Amino acid sequence: MAPEFFNAKATLATLPPELLAHIVVHIDTARAISHLASTCRKAHAFVENDGFRIFVQTRFPYIKPPTKPSPSFWKEAAHGITSLSKNWDRKAFIAWSINPREINQDLKSQRSRGRPTQVGQTIGFTPVIDSYEAWYGGDWASRKEVVAWGAGAALFMRSKIMGKNKNYKWQTSDNRLLKGMNTHKQRYAYATYSEKGADEGLDDITSVNLLLQQSLNDPEQVIIGRASGGLSLVSLSTETSQSKIVSSYDTMGRAVRSASTKLESIPLLAACLSDSTIALYPIDPKISQVHPISQVSANPSDQSRTWSSRFLGHNRLIVGLGPSQEPLHVYSIGQGEILRESVRVSELSHISAHERLDLGGDNGIRSATSIYSLAPIDVSSSAGRAEGDVFLSGAYDGLTCLHDLRSANSITAIFQDPVDTFSPIYSLLSIGTERFVAGGARHSIIKVFDLRMPGGKLYHAADPVPCSGALENRARTFKSRRWSGYSEKYYDSNHKRRGWNVFLRPKDNTSRRVSESPVYALSRPSHCSPTFFAGLESTILQLDMVSIMDEYPDPLFKYGQAKTGDKHDIERKWDSQGNVLCLPMYEHDTGPVNLIKQRKVEHTQGSIDGWDERWKREEPWPVDDRRRHHSWGLV
Repeated sequence: MAPEFFNAKATLATLPPELLAHIVVHIDTARAISHLASTCRKAHAFVENDGFRIFVQTRFPYIKPPTKPSPSFWKEAAHGITSLSKNWDRKAFIAWSINPREINQDLKSQRSRGRPTQVGQTIGFTPVIDSYEAWYGGDWASRKEVVAWGAGAALFMRSKIMGKNKNYKWQTSDNRLLKGMNTHKQRYAYATYSEKGADEGLDDITSVNLLLQQSLNDPEQVIIGRASGGLSLVSLSTETSQSKIVSSYDTMGRAVRSASTKLESIPLLAACLSDSTIALYPIDPKISQVHPISQVSANPSDQSRTWSSRFLGHNRLIVGLGPSQEPLHVYSIGQGEILRESVRVSELSHISAHERLDLGGDNGIRSATSIYSLAPIDVSSSAGRAEGDVFLSGAYDGLTCLHDLRSANSITAIFQDPVDTFSPIYSLLSIGTERFVAGGARHSIIKVFDLRMPGGKLYHAADPVPCSGALENRARTFKSRRWSGYSEKYYDSNHKRRGWNVFLRPKDNTSRRVSESPVYALSRPSHCSPTFFAGLESTILQLDMVSIMDEYPDPLFKYGQAKTGDKHDIERKWDSQGNVLCLPMYEHDTGPVNLIKQRKVEHTQGSIDGWDERWKREEPWPVDDRRRHHSWGLV
């Protein structure tokens, strides 16, 4: 080798941008990116202009930036999204009920068990939820968040303004509008919508789909489906609390079981009507009376019905039904039409009895099952690769199945809670490519699973230590009619972590019905949102993935961060009204199960390594009692 090679002096200041970009791709943490920026002026300029963008797009490919990001956007995004990933790993969250009981005094006076009721109504409402989040500015924190949910025959909506327009004022004095500012200097306003003559129970809302609105001043548009067959596009403003029906969809009086929307390209609405019909409608606010452009029958048996539907990418629709031996149908959408021949009909009944026993069952697999919930995996993710191929389904048997339409097998992997084993899965929510949340059918329980997909975990925070006692909890793959564990090459984790379950216990309603309620609905405004919502009987809970004692929190929460460790300062910033919940949880395990419970927000010293400071370990439950939930002292 030539001697002059050894005399060459290559420094960061002399490297071209292309090589610096290659270096950034292989840097593991946002902290290391910041350290790179401090080495020299050239590296600093590169990191500020391109380095953080390359890091975020490499580690979090599902993040979709605003149309015109500000110069500081990617740096703030790296800060916010890595904080969010760390908080999920540390199980750091705060939760409270967001039911706006003061929103309408007339409804409040009629409310019984958390819902407006008629005489003789004895149960609370079954919520359906939708939410979205949009940037209205170029910086990370300038967002508008909207959540809407059905509460019996009424619709509630909350709009929240975050970031630079925190001084935005709602220009109305209508007493139906509950408004204010929280401790994070985020403006919020509630509104309600109820059709004249709508009867509780008969006209209950069964589907809610928000349409994305970019402007702060535009009224929200929401498609509402009802048990009585009503399906309409409603304009509802949290600015003025005024509402009107924009479009009515012809259902021929058939009950709306579920509905989903596709807003990209040609906006479409798919509705499951009655027990078997799937109807496709165009979404156009300029059309007042909308008729279906295509209909197809799922042809279930006399005892079965359609339960759920979701769009998968731009040209597919997945439908869950049951009880049936073929409970999952995938249809293609072409030229605004549902093709009558399904792309694939997935059978779950061919899982044999001995394979079911391997999962811990004692009666073998049922010959028929029902699919209650569906959740697509984001198509821009590294796991999704091809558009609209990967999704999750939640079944009556307590199984959550991962499906990949590129695979020769109907089921790619199966996830199951080893403690609450056979409780049906009523709702699903995918969290990027790393994990998903499942809502159980009893005990108001949400279950967090690690997806463990190829390339699914692309970021590991530098500072969290391994969770205390963490063991491996492998997903199972279906191959040649046998169950097997994933190869470790599919999941490269710094720390082995288990799934975990949380019991949702709202403070304002401690009735046994609510404590035993299914988690009917889950919704998350966006892939970069630290917030998600859970719907139980008569109540909606908000969970924010944030650590109260984080010295450098997500910019969305920087105004709420306590500047001192003083107990009263922390309470004032995070729980000024005393409504933050202290929830119990446990990790997935087949041995003795440890009950772990959150403490109040002022607790700043953690007792479990690798966990948020609020968690405290309780006495373990005996193995024999782990399925007897009322022996846990939680009901």
